[in-house]
Amino acid sequence: MARTFLLDGTALAYQAHFAFSSRQGTLSTKDGHPTSASFGLALKLRALLKREDPDRIAIAFDGPREDLERTRIYPDYKGTRAKAPEELILQFDDLRELAEALGLTVIELEGHEADDVIGTMARACAAEGDEVFIVTADKDFMQLVDDDRIRLLDLAIRADQEPKVVGPAEVEARFGVPPEKIVDLLALMGDSSDNVPGVKGVGPKRAAALLQEHGDLEAVLAAAPAMKASALRDNLLACADLARLSRRLVEIRADLDLPLGPSDIHHAAPDRERLAALYGRLEFRNLLDELDKDLPRDGGEADVGAQDYVVVGSLAACEDLARSLREAGCFAFDTETTGLDVGTLDVVGMSFGLPGGRGWYVPLRGPDLVEGHDRAAWLAPFVPLLEDASVRKVGQNIKYDVHAMRREGVEVRGAWFDTMIASYCIDPERRHGLDALSIEYFSYRKIPTSDVIGEGRKAVTMAEVAVDKVGTYACEDADFTWRLHDAEAPELETRGVATLFRDLEMPLLPVLVAMEQRGVRLDLDRMARLSEEMGARIEELTASIHGRAGREFNINSPAQLGQVLFEELALHKELGIRPPARTKTGQYRTDASVLEGLAGHPIGRELLEYRRLVKLKGTYVDVLPTLVRAETGRVHTTYQQVAAATGRLSSDNPNLQNIPIRTEDGRRIRDCFVAGDDGMVLLSADYSQVELRILAHFSGDERLCAAFRSGADIHTQTAAFVHGVLPGLVTPEMRSHAKVVNYGLVYGMGVGRLANETGLPRKEAQEFIDRYFAAMPRVKAWLEAVVQVARERGEVRTLMGRVRLLPDLDASAPMIRAQAENKAVNTPIQGSAADIIKRAMIDLHRRLGEEGLAARLLLQVHDELVLECPEAEVDATRDLVRECMEGAADLAVPLTADIGVGRTWLEAHG
Repeated sequence: MARTFLLDGTALAYQAHFAFSSRQGTLSTKDGHPTSASFGLALKLRALLKREDPDRIAIAFDGPREDLERTRIYPDYKGTRAKAPEELILQFDDLRELAEALGLTVIELEGHEADDVIGTMARACAAEGDEVFIVTADKDFMQLVDDDRIRLLDLAIRADQEPKVVGPAEVEARFGVPPEKIVDLLALMGDSSDNVPGVKGVGPKRAAALLQEHGDLEAVLAAAPAMKASALRDNLLACADLARLSRRLVEIRADLDLPLGPSDIHHAAPDRERLAALYGRLEFRNLLDELDKDLPRDGGEADVGAQDYVVVGSLAACEDLARSLREAGCFAFDTETTGLDVGTLDVVGMSFGLPGGRGWYVPLRGPDLVEGHDRAAWLAPFVPLLEDASVRKVGQNIKYDVHAMRREGVEVRGAWFDTMIASYCIDPERRHGLDALSIEYFSYRKIPTSDVIGEGRKAVTMAEVAVDKVGTYACEDADFTWRLHDAEAPELETRGVATLFRDLEMPLLPVLVAMEQRGVRLDLDRMARLSEEMGARIEELTASIHGRAGREFNINSPAQLGQVLFEELALHKELGIRPPARTKTGQYRTDASVLEGLAGHPIGRELLEYRRLVKLKGTYVDVLPTLVRAETGRVHTTYQQVAAATGRLSSDNPNLQNIPIRTEDGRRIRDCFVAGDDGMVLLSADYSQVELRILAHFSGDERLCAAFRSGADIHTQTAAFVHGVLPGLVTPEMRSHAKVVNYGLVYGMGVGRLANETGLPRKEAQEFIDRYFAAMPRVKAWLEAVVQVARERGEVRTLMGRVRLLPDLDASAPMIRAQAENKAVNTPIQGSAADIIKRAMIDLHRRLGEEGLAARLLLQVHDELVLECPEAEVDATRDLVRECMEGAADLAVPLTADIGVGRTWLEAHG
């Protein structure tokens, strides 16, 4: 007997949406696309499939409400129900895709609700002998319950709750009548949520009593004239036709002509690749991780062929392996280490991979090394091999391994192919980890790191794990790194990104290694003074805030702050604004947007200043000094090459790209970054309006190009075009509005955002945009064309061929489609800017060496490069920097770089 599960998709979507929403809003991606219903339903379906493992499973969704059969019968059906929230409507495409990706059969029938689809299918499956479970919390489905074949399954809202199975006994216990009388009960009592009228004054208890006494609805109505005079009698007589109508509305049909039959419903067969893409787009990181864990350890259906792994056990074997690798001329290389901090880690061992599933592990540390093991001696045969640039190395995030081996005094050269970077070039928005790629390409689940070293507080380092256990794990890493190289190399060609990978991304890798190893010096005394000053200002603000509140309280406690602001001081009343929403726990929201609304009161302004200072002090001023590496006396950031879909680099541990430059305190933090030695200075080179120059190049707009070629101030010139005046007559306000539009175009700005950022009335903002496009028509033509071409090709490309896939350009949900259109516009511009500065970094790094100059790159911050150079070489370095940066791309307009020099970063940047 098959166990068949039929899911009420529409009801589950509503339930999930509101369960994962709060007064602070729905869950959403970083782009603002709502995901509450999708995330909630994903959790429910995943749990259901794991727990029940149905033989057959299907999900049904409502057809459009305005075209429902019940609406044609009774136009006011569900007329009192509020329209579905827009953020839920935007998720229905995602919900259907989720169901399909999980392997559920999706059933929809135009003009009919999910109830009738499920009712028809439930009866059909039961007739074939299936045990049917209808997954819903809707009481209307209780009419379908029977002893032998059909029951309801009410899924739990919370993870710690068990779902409830509802059979005939549970139905009667709740409503006082058996399932076969539920339709009559609902007809009598009506349903306010669906605007089913019923009989006035009859609730569930009275309806049950009437049915128990008389039998069914018609018997109740027939008995009404003989009842003693009462409001009940009068209402039954007056509402008889409404009761019969109500019965038609609440009765679930079981006779629809469905496009599918029971034989078309099958066991769930999740499509891992489709799920991974969906979870990635919706930013369900935990579900992505769980998706990998759900695969069997042996890879399930994976057929990866031979896996010949060897833990090297002698010095002679090390020497033999080194000779074999040199003869091969190219091999996969990986390291196992005691940690992830390249400034403190120790190398535990090295692994190597070659074609045919062959892997070797060379242990350098471990609790059970063979007798007579000599770390230096075992490493020695591999040093000339690793330092020989003519022998090609393949790695997964090989930059890390280069850093790791440098800790051993080995300078790895010849890093030729990085499988992580190759993955990024092929599709920047998928996951690029070795485990994820092994699953994607080979359906193979590698040994989880936690299986080797443990998790949480019980985790140990690789140096504490048995050599054989580490060896199997390490060999697998090297083996699958090689396999990925074999799979990705041809894909780079077919995707048209081989040149980008070969000529831009891989040559950038040694540049980043050098920058990360070099680090940047901090003036710790100056930073300490700044910390002290900020601390004093925070104390002053604390005292003032307490004074205005009339008592001391914990400013950092949202609950206490909300109580003071909105209960004790009632600032919203004083300022004539609405109070903020409360969180699920009942406390007032006190985030930045709320405090900005209180900026009209002194305490509001002080709180904003307090938070700004606390964040700067806690994020940078007090933390950066603790990150100075003892052996270098410098702070070393790590550049992430595969983080942003546009191609931009990001900076981590610490993030040195987000130090503010527009505020005085942010500028003072930059003033603590200094040249490292006497006689050295910092040189800052910043591209001037590079994104707008790229827009001019792509659009070919005559006016925009001419303005850049003339060297005029582009925002003043734009304002002059828009307003039809000479540049000398442009006011600061006119220039400011033009600047907002110029940069906003790169990010898909619309009239609403322009109005918000400029303070212009919406009508005037629209007029400004209209005049802008009339003055520079080829800009508008390019913006429209790039979206159209992207829609045709499903992708956009940058100046140097970087690709970004945009499958959502044809999404039916307007918000999702609009987000994809914005990406279609801003990716070619932002991505080309990222490509250009990467090209400049590569050329500059090479030329500094060729010219024999001592200057070296220290930092890359968006469109800015920071170098350290001897004062005596400033002129030569400045000229070379300008040549490399301004010659990094051949645009229709000049590329220009603003270059400054000083002892501190602030002095150099200006």
